Order: sequence, then structure tokens, then C-alpha cells
Amino acid sequence: MTTRFVRLVATLALVAPVALSAQTLGVGGSVTPYAGYLITGRYLDGPFGTNVATVNTPMIGAQMAIPLVSGLSLTGNVGYASADVRVGVPVIGGINVGTNNLWVYDAGLELGGLAKGRTGLAPFVQAGVGGMTNNIRSSFLNLQSTNLVYTAGVGVDVGLSRLVGVRVQAKDYIGRFDTEEAIGIRTRGNLTHNWALSAGLKLAF
Repeated sequence: MTTRFVRLVATLALVAPVALSAQTLGVGGSVTPYAGYLITGRYLDGPFGTNVATVNTPMIGAQMAIPLVSGLSLTGNVGYASADVRVGVPVIGGINVGTNNLWVYDAGLELGGLAKGRTGLAPFVQAGVGGMTNNIRSSFLNLQSTNLVYTAGVGVDVGLSRLVGVRVQAKDYIGRFDTEEAIGIRTRGNLTHNWALSAGLKLAF
């Protein structure tokens, strides 16, 4: 828990100085609490057609955006999901071997989106870098692994009023499961694409 808290604080700290400057200049920004669905890739492919993956699952999170110049914002994001870990086996399908409490966090840049005080529709794209922490628990194992991820996202803002809107987004977390941290053995895992499909309220401040 302490490790996750430190990582969360570090991610938000990237955004905080810019947020304070923006407030001083009267620029403002937005916070978007969201809910969605996480579609994960296979972490490892084993012999005889076996594989290891986290089952697709609902997720929750929050995203902050601070304008830097017109049309360009700095973003920070934290998301959480909990799902079964499944070993895929040919013929019989798969066997659940534990639960993964998964955190994703990143900071990046956003191009487009709806500026404060405006209504209507506005598409946007994002790119950034961050981390994915897997906390895998079962009756016979207890593992934690954090790996670097690169992020890319697209979405659209729907302005309902000057301060409230709806944000719909698809975001890809691209990285490899760190087996060395988890089990002490360096094995090259799959380069996975983990898609977060979400919707939330965009609240301007």
C-alpha cells in the first residue's frame, strides 16, 4: 500500500506545479472522474499453447488536465481495476489462479478537447508515459510487478454547460510485464496493449 501511495503522489506531483501556475494566471483546468472497462493483453505465452493474462474487467479512475497553451494541455491520470488472473490452457479454456489488483498511472500531453466555458463537441488525442503495477494474490502466491508503459488515447468531449461536460475515451497502455521483479527470473514477456474504454464527467475549475 505504501509503494502504491508513493507512486500516486509522484504522478500527481508532475501536474501540481503547473496546476498552481494555471490557477494564478486564471487559466483553470479540469478533473474527470470516470468508470469504464479494461481489456488486457496476454502477459506471457508459455509452452503447448498456454498463456497468462488478467481477465477483462471494469475499472475506475480520475484524470486531471491543465492547459499550457490554447489547444494543448498537460494531463495526469490514475486508474484502478481488480480481476482474476487466468492461465489459458488449450481445449479446457483457462484456469483462474488468483486475483490481480492493478493500478495504472501516467502523465502526458493532450491535443484538442473542450476548453473551459465552451459547449458542443470537441475531439482530442493524448500521448504519455507512466507505469502499471500488478499485485497478484492467491492461496499459494503473492507477487508484485511494476512495468513502464507508454500511453496513447483518443476521445471526445461533450460540453453540457460552461463547467460540466462528458468525456468519452479509449486509451491504450503499452508495456511488458516485469517477470524479474515478480519472480526473480528475467523472461521476455509479451508487449501488451491494454485498452481502457471509459466515460466520465469533466468538471472545470
